Amino acid sequence: MNIGFVGVGSMGHAMILLLIQAGYRVSAWNRSAEALAGLSEIDVLASAATAFQQPVVISMLVDDTAVREVLLESAALKTACDGCIHIVMSTLSPALMEQLQKEHDEAGLVLIAAPVFGIPAVAAKGELNILAAGPEAAIDRVQPLFDVLGKKTWRLGDRPVHAGIAKIAGNMMITQAIQSLVEASLLTEQYGLSPSAFIEVVTQTLFACPSYQRYGQNIVDDRYEPGFKLSLGLKDVNLALQAAEGRGLSLPVARVVRSRMEAAVASGLGNKDWSAFSIMAQHSPAFALTLEPWHMNPPKTSRRGHFWITGERVIQEGKQFQKGPMYVEWESPEFITQPYPVVLVHGGTLQATEWFDTPDGRPGWAQRFVESGHVVFCVDRPGHGRSPYHSKILGPMGPPFSYERAREVYFPKGGSETQWPFSADDESAFDAFIAGYGPMPADLAASQTMDADRLAQLLDRIGKAIVVTHSASGPDGWLLADRRPGLIAAIVAVEPMGPVFGDTPGIGALDWGLTAAPITFDPPRASAQEVQAADSSTLQIPALKGIPVALLTGETSKFATFATTIVPFLRTAGACVDHLDLPAFGVHGNGHGLIYERNSDEALGVVLHWLSHSLQRVNQAQPDSVE
Repeated sequence: MNIGFVGVGSMGHAMILLLIQAGYRVSAWNRSAEALAGLSEIDVLASAATAFQQPVVISMLVDDTAVREVLLESAALKTACDGCIHIVMSTLSPALMEQLQKEHDEAGLVLIAAPVFGIPAVAAKGELNILAAGPEAAIDRVQPLFDVLGKKTWRLGDRPVHAGIAKIAGNMMITQAIQSLVEASLLTEQYGLSPSAFIEVVTQTLFACPSYQRYGQNIVDDRYEPGFKLSLGLKDVNLALQAAEGRGLSLPVARVVRSRMEAAVASGLGNKDWSAFSIMAQHSPAFALTLEPWHMNPPKTSRRGHFWITGERVIQEGKQFQKGPMYVEWESPEFITQPYPVVLVHGGTLQATEWFDTPDGRPGWAQRFVESGHVVFCVDRPGHGRSPYHSKILGPMGPPFSYERAREVYFPKGGSETQWPFSADDESAFDAFIAGYGPMPADLAASQTMDADRLAQLLDRIGKAIVVTHSASGPDGWLLADRRPGLIAAIVAVEPMGPVFGDTPGIGALDWGLTAAPITFDPPRASAQEVQAADSSTLQIPALKGIPVALLTGETSKFATFATTIVPFLRTAGACVDHLDLPAFGVHGNGHGLIYERNSDEALGVVLHWLSHSLQRVNQAQPDSVE
């Protein structure tokens, strides 16, 4: 059998020698020709594409980027011979494995994922453990190759992604084993027991397996000669964390380990064995990484800044003052891929920080929108957060927001909410959550009018945008559309204030239907009393006509019950409304704070999917429109 080999690092070098010794003819390509030195019996190929003229191709490219460049961007797969079997033995992200599966299906190739457990020295002996997934008949055909390269092949089904995620999870566990070894040995050392004695005991009894024994001895000897490079191990831990984020999972121990590994790489240890990150604890015991987000959360590349939407000048006692400026904080991804920016408008007595991070330290919707390719603008509504408040300028304050009111709104007694990010009896966490709340202006109509005026000024500056509101800022979305209908791409109202003509204790009443402030109806209504007395079927709002609107509600929230009046009201008004009730999308257990509950990423996924389809629908309906 002739074998094409793409990517010849230290592992690939050892594998090729074994295959040649077993009588196979190998043709190889590598970006750096120096890596092929010492492999005199191979045929050196001019390109990666030519490797796919062989019936079997093994690729051992270092990471996702290399695979995309070498195999996808070069269209190498499209040159493959009929019946070609491609064995991917690299450790790649689940997302790329799924893409590779699609590309192979389209090109008529068979894909097998076969990452391995073992370092180059183990590979040289043919003692690797091979994790194989793909079509069973194809694996049967290449099993003789696996028998040469490994001591056992573990078959994990017909989906290549399963072998990849198993390898990623296994490597993550090894790094955590290294972390536990160094922490445990440091603990025993503090009480006078030598690390070598402790490591010998645990690696011969409780943890008598090669990983603990090998890396425990490295720690005892303080020697970290290349086995599996630390830089590659860090790559695999990042793959684990990215895969977890893609499924809404949190891996706090993996984040701590990654921080230690990053620090070790930054200290010049990237080419050492990956157990070298234990040095960060051995020689710097005070270097104590925690589960805090500034240690755990992955670094991001973005542009960010802030500016002010100014208010009008008012004169009091012969002096000029500014009334109701609005603080705006923005963040832009390195590469903007979405046509419209997103404006996030916080709820109730809160501030823009409710979009930044969740109470348990995960990235909030602001960051997630940036990651999805949007420019994001977060505002502090006038009189909230960093937007100054003085009662002589903005008028009297409303009542303070109590702990009791917070419990009633977010996890009421007897409620079935299951996604709240901290325990209801965690008083310290509750203190931190309540700290962000301040007063609202007592005059709800005046406050909404000012919000909408400032948001209109913001849209005048940034252009057409997607507006996302939460709770008591829901009316701001309707009022903003009334002021700037041509600058609204879509409105996402998360658990908006209601019901129609409702009265919220301590905040105020929606005298104009969905707003406390006046909004334009057709035919015109001169007062709130006229609106309340009108036939509901006549309450059309011209500015909302044709605007895509999503009403997002959680499974257990009282606010979700408001949808039964809000949705019909908006449809009569002229908006194109979709009620995104999360349980209908398989997202369960949410209350009013769904934007920062434990499954907040899943909830946002529903919104992003809706935005994609709704905006596409609008564009198709208006093919000649110019933005």
